[in-house]
Amino acid sequence: MNSFKKYFATWDFTRYFRLGFGLLMLIGYFSTKENLYLVGSLFLSAQAILNFGCPGGACATSIPDKKEKPVMKFEKYEPQKSKENV
Repeated sequence: MNSFKKYFATWDFTRYFRLGFGLLMLIGYFSTKENLYLVGSLFLSAQAILNFGCPGGACATSIPDKKEKPVMKFEKYEPQKSKENV
């Protein structure tokens, strides 16, 4: 029982979501007998159980470098007041 607790302790929301959606698709397969549900269920359940996803971090987003200089610099425009209009 401790091995199960240890295994599931490292799971995050994404793995639980994949497993839950895979089980829902398995229920859909048994109710409709559509093969697409079975394929989706097997794929999502395998992703959750074996913890694989995007190969090589292909789905990772890049984190912008904080030291980048701004592309444009904006300054507030203040028109000069002439003495005639005052």
